[in-house]
Amino acid sequence: MYNEFYGFSRDPFLIVPDPNFLYMSPKHEEALARLVLGIKERRAIILITGEVGAGKTTLIRFLSGRLPAHIQPATVSNSNLGAEPLLRLIMAEFGQPAPAQADKSALIKGVQDHLERLAAQNRRGLLIVDEAQNLPIDALEEIRMLSNLQRGSYSLLQTILVGQPELRARMKDRRCIQIAQRIALNYHIDALSLEETRAYIVYRLRRSGGSSELFTADAVERVFKLTRGIPRLINLVCDSTLIYGFSEEQRLIDAAVVTKAARQLDLMGLVSAVEDEAPEPVRPTAAAAGGNGDGAAAAGALEESLARFIDDLRQEVRKIVAQTGAANSAAMSLSLAVEKLLEQERSGCIKVSSDSSTLALLRRLLSNEPKR
Repeated sequence: MYNEFYGFSRDPFLIVPDPNFLYMSPKHEEALARLVLGIKERRAIILITGEVGAGKTTLIRFLSGRLPAHIQPATVSNSNLGAEPLLRLIMAEFGQPAPAQADKSALIKGVQDHLERLAAQNRRGLLIVDEAQNLPIDALEEIRMLSNLQRGSYSLLQTILVGQPELRARMKDRRCIQIAQRIALNYHIDALSLEETRAYIVYRLRRSGGSSELFTADAVERVFKLTRGIPRLINLVCDSTLIYGFSEEQRLIDAAVVTKAARQLDLMGLVSAVEDEAPEPVRPTAAAAGGNGDGAAAAGALEESLARFIDDLRQEVRKIVAQTGAANSAAMSLSLAVEKLLEQERSGCIKVSSDSSTLALLRRLLSNEPKR
């Protein structure tokens, strides 16, 4: 939509995890270093956590695409599974058949046989479980049991558990104490700082062929304040901002453009765009400020009524979007168009003169009163 306008070769702020767009902040570098160390030293279980949208999945995909040939990965993304379905999925990810009639013990034997064959070829298996905070207790226990499969002094299967902070909290559960004791390396990916957010935005802009100076310093600060340094939220806000900037033909993105665009995300409950803004006072029109008292009061009442109408409409839009859970560029453009239309209507209405017959007609329309 805005790529040609801003000179991008591809979308810079898509929220889909893309290893080609992984920005290696110091935090992500540290997480990757620990993963590489753990794999190299054949540690049984490695734990990586981070807030929603911190870049965990992108980092794991980056790692998976660069593993040496002697390591066969099996990645499980649907982690809300019990023990037996999880074992079947692991078998499938390793490219092994799992007969429908096979019970849990047969599935464990199938995994073990495959890992033994890999070991005989001087290879090994690596299990990566994303969104691991969703794993039931019995599934976590099964992962622990798989870590007991050994050849010599090494585990036949290494496991990387990736999840939100709740996963780290779950490891304190008494029922998880055995698997927690087997975690050899762990790391938590914190949110980006202001300077890291600035570098992240510049990296994405350059990676897409755009200008690194497209966002002003105050725009970056505003993005950071809205997103708290969470990469996925940074992408959402920046993408929304570029859509808004394109629609308004803004060649340079400043804090004002970011704030206006963020209001669309605020409508969808994705960010809070007004947490630090004082509400704008309602200013009377020239017609309402002067003239006779009745005309001023009528114009003020009309503006107040219209403001309530607009607020109610916005609330309805918020509810609809929350129910659908969808937020894409097309919806964002439509939201922008609706917002502009509402503002145009509001501007037109507050300029209405204090002519009593016109005001009376508008009041009847807003209150659905029948004509007399």
